[in-house]
Amino acid sequence: MCRLFGQLSDARRSASRPLCSAENALRTQSHLHPHGWGIAWYGSGGPRVRRGVMAAHADDDFVRAGRGARSRVVVAHVRDASIGRVALENTHPFVEGNWVFAHNGTVARYKRSRSVREALLAAISPRRRANLSGETDSERCFQLFLSRLDLRLGPGRASLTDVRLALAETVSLVKAIADRGELRSTLNFLVSDGRMLCACRHGKPLQISLPSRGRPLVAIASEPIGSSGWQPVPEDGFVGVDRALRVEMEPLRDEVRRGAAARAAAPARHVARRSR
Repeated sequence: MCRLFGQLSDARRSASRPLCSAENALRTQSHLHPHGWGIAWYGSGGPRVRRGVMAAHADDDFVRAGRGARSRVVVAHVRDASIGRVALENTHPFVEGNWVFAHNGTVARYKRSRSVREALLAAISPRRRANLSGETDSERCFQLFLSRLDLRLGPGRASLTDVRLALAETVSLVKAIADRGELRSTLNFLVSDGRMLCACRHGKPLQISLPSRGRPLVAIASEPIGSSGWQPVPEDGFVGVDRALRVEMEPLRDEVRRGAAARAAAPARHVARRSR
């Protein structure tokens, strides 16, 4: 699989420590995930991305890119290739317009089933389909997410709710297409448009580090990095962070949200036990 990292801070700051030098930095994790790396951040003209096909721990360009990635939002990824060649076009994060996307996981049966590949491609809008350049299931999940977001937005700007619902629809569609029996997709996605940072968890661990006094920063990662207080994002959960570092952490799907709300609102029922 892969490992991903994202941070949103209140100022233009470097992500060099969690990427390169902190305990269990992403560069350290690349010893087990050696098939390329990518770092994306935002400048005045939109997202910038640096990628390499070497293992991050063996590539000085990763360190240079990590030191140069000064932005409110930074998204990074180290790859353990399960689908697609080790090549720049298959290396995360993927970028389209202002959107940056990274994936930890695999679409079930994608590698061995032509029908899964064709159905996933057909679920992407023709406009978005034309933007595909690599071989991976991850890039197709990204374009599927953008296709669902297009249907929701029109010409408007996305809200955290828009992103959550588009991610939920992407996860549901991929599962319906690919999952059979015990073969289940793993779909941890991390996305940003430079204003917000959002992620969902499905099938793989995902952690979040919340802001604290003197540390106005939110980080999301596959594994804890450094000594900051990390906590798990619940399975099938969503986390979204806006520019003011307000954090929403809730179930990914509306039906789960409604079920939890109904359970919370229901009066407690007491069942008397019969004495024996």
